[in-house]
Amino acid sequence: MPKGTLLLLKTMEHTLTRSDREMLKAIYRLTKGARPAVPAAHTGALAESLRVSPGTATAAVKKLAERALVQHQPYRGVELTHSGSRAAVAAIRRHRIVERFLADMLGYAWNEADRLAGSFEHELPQEVEDRLFMALDRPATCPHGFPIPASDGVDIPQMPPLYALEPGDLAVVAVPGSTDADVVAFLDTLGLRPGVTVEVREKHPFDGPLVLRVAGEDRTVSEKVANQIYVKKEASTNRGPVDEAVPEDRKEQAV
Repeated sequence: MPKGTLLLLKTMEHTLTRSDREMLKAIYRLTKGARPAVPAAHTGALAESLRVSPGTATAAVKKLAERALVQHQPYRGVELTHSGSRAAVAAIRRHRIVERFLADMLGYAWNEADRLAGSFEHELPQEVEDRLFMALDRPATCPHGFPIPASDGVDIPQMPPLYALEPGDLAVVAVPGSTDADVVAFLDTLGLRPGVTVEVREKHPFDGPLVLRVAGEDRTVSEKVANQIYVKKEASTNRGPVDEAVPEDRKEQAV
């Protein structure tokens, strides 16, 4: 990317408010992050995601449209422009770096970092974000196991749900911060935490459960729960059973 273009984008990001960034992230997650991906997000879904009124969501979208970050067509929904996608990815990157700081440097649990990051990430100067990333040794993922995109990224690699895997597949686990606390507690009893490597042993038909190898033990997970967990697939050729939980969050990732 030309240096002047990157500088212009960083300047624009400085002028985005907290509500702007949260709306951009919500649009990205409801479109490009959806399963399957959808071309546009409806304002009602955005309002529900951000827990604001439909009128507030519509006003925020209009503001972003005036800055050419989104396109809003009545009865079709809201789409990110190229500049909007870049700004959304930058906002997600910042959130995940701050989460990593809270977990690695301050000792917060991975499932607390998401909530706490949102309380101050928007006030950080870009220089501080950049220095945090370097001080953390350029982490590849957030504490939940999701990739931290490149600073000039326009997209984030998608991660399939655990239930999309087949017997013999190996993968590293990621758990969204929005996952219900009871589900998180249940996953913890099974050893299914972000960064853990699992192997699919069996997949029962007709939406039946998965049997996983986790830290040397066989664990059974329902279709409903397995669809709430995301994974990064690993090469499974010539590999034996998974006997240990292997954290992956320090490996450099090319985005």
